[in-house]
Amino acid sequence: MNNVHLHLRPDTSLSLKDPEATELGRSMLIGGLELMNELGLEAFTFKKLADHIGCTEVSLYKYFPNKHRLLQYYFQLYWLWLRQLCGRHAEQAKDPRAGLERVVESICGVWPKELPHVQLEPRALRKLVIEEGMKSYLHKNVDDDNARRLFLPYKELSAFVAERITDCRADVPWPLIAATTVIEMAHSLPFAMEHLPSLTELSSPQGLKQLAQHLLHRALTYIDHAQPLKKR
Repeated sequence: MNNVHLHLRPDTSLSLKDPEATELGRSMLIGGLELMNELGLEAFTFKKLADHIGCTEVSLYKYFPNKHRLLQYYFQLYWLWLRQLCGRHAEQAKDPRAGLERVVESICGVWPKELPHVQLEPRALRKLVIEEGMKSYLHKNVDDDNARRLFLPYKELSAFVAERITDCRADVPWPLIAATTVIEMAHSLPFAMEHLPSLTELSSPQGLKQLAQHLLHRALTYIDHAQPLKKR
């Protein structure tokens, strides 16, 4: 899998100019990810990023209108990449339940050492999603962003996981709710594991593997025991 090279394209409306088309734009993406992970979204500014990568602040605004769009760019890239990883792992599974297990592990960050190459470091992208996740959509303009299809990569991942759930049982009720719950918990509980450990028993170095086992158990229990929806 380490020989796989992915070049994924977030929505072009997020940027004013393709950041991957120039050396400065690529430096902005790499340095921005590093600095946003280090400082957090609130403390992160384009001025600090300009100082970090050695350019002028005004030159960065040629690529992104604000730091929130840059954050959403990173998030789209992460969800696009994770969807590809989940797809490859599901294809290698011997049956639907084994496929769901591989997918849940991938979503929880239980990854092999060698990962498909993408423009930015996947582990750094995942860290940003865990630390700053809800800030990409918990704002007043969320409906406008949704209408512009800026959350499409996340929705496509959720739909993919829902398909893996229905592969295990065709008449399972509300597969999208089940899929989105797995994805959300796989990214919110690691935050608690690191910062709010009294909320979870999973704080050991093996915590992500245990988290994946827990979420898989929840998903399979739901698949096996949820009552079909009654037809009206």
